[in-house]
Amino acid sequence: MRVRQKTGNQPINRRDLVLGGTAAVASLALTGCAKEPVARSLDLNLNDPWDRLTALAKLRGSVDGTTVMWWMKGVRFGVVDHVVTPMFGMLIGSFQRMLPVADEGFILNMLELSYFTDLQTGEVLDTFVNPYNGKLCEVPEQRLGPYPVMLKTTGVVLPDIPAFGKIDLTTRVGPSVQHNDDVWIRDDSTIKVDSDHPMMGKHTYNELVTYRGKLSDINNPDLPSAPADIMFQSVTSWRDWFQADDVGGHTTARATGTKIQRLEDFPPEYLAAARERHPELIADPEAVLDSVPLAPAAHD
Repeated sequence: MRVRQKTGNQPINRRDLVLGGTAAVASLALTGCAKEPVARSLDLNLNDPWDRLTALAKLRGSVDGTTVMWWMKGVRFGVVDHVVTPMFGMLIGSFQRMLPVADEGFILNMLELSYFTDLQTGEVLDTFVNPYNGKLCEVPEQRLGPYPVMLKTTGVVLPDIPAFGKIDLTTRVGPSVQHNDDVWIRDDSTIKVDSDHPMMGKHTYNELVTYRGKLSDINNPDLPSAPADIMFQSVTSWRDWFQADDVGGHTTARATGTKIQRLEDFPPEYLAAARERHPELIADPEAVLDSVPLAPAAHD
């Protein structure tokens, strides 16, 4: 059931209010009856798909269109004969910008730059020796985007023409878990890719992501972006560049990190790698995101 809040004689749908971000909240405050107190909470119901999407948007990004950044550190493992073997470290950074689209969700544009590192030295790897067969593998550039998608109550919807060949995508938003003021929201996906891109190839990729934040921050109408942490897990078939046709098994990964607002808040080792490998991108990520305009019409 839709919940409506009234301002003067004009009804406001709460879904439109929260999807409109802080601008809609400001409008409500400006047009409300002087005798009525201004609501200081969005009062989101995380069991409602639209409210849960808004909560996810505030945890994952900023609903006013401001660019946010994320970093994660983790390890990728091989899984053969049910035994997990660490293979290399992961340094992951992303730059995200989202805007609300009435009655649809949020357009999300993201640039992701990742680096695989030696487990002992921390140095970024250009080559990697597969521990199962001894083959020397060339590590392809790990760059995704900038690439706009639509974030809906059911998950991500890709543009009509995906960036990496044939992609079969299934996504899920939620469920959420709440304990006192702590909130965790899942954002999971399964992707089957058939691509000529060196980073992709033909593989199946399962991504299990959980965002954690505070319910009070999510419900605060003055905060378009709620402070948040991330927990990442994946299960994926071997990609072509691993040269693992004779190995069997699969890979898995886990990583953790947090949302930040400034470049200098990235871990020093990530910034060093990005400035060496992608100096023109890390110097001005806002300009990189600007290079791909958000286009709601390109999404179903």
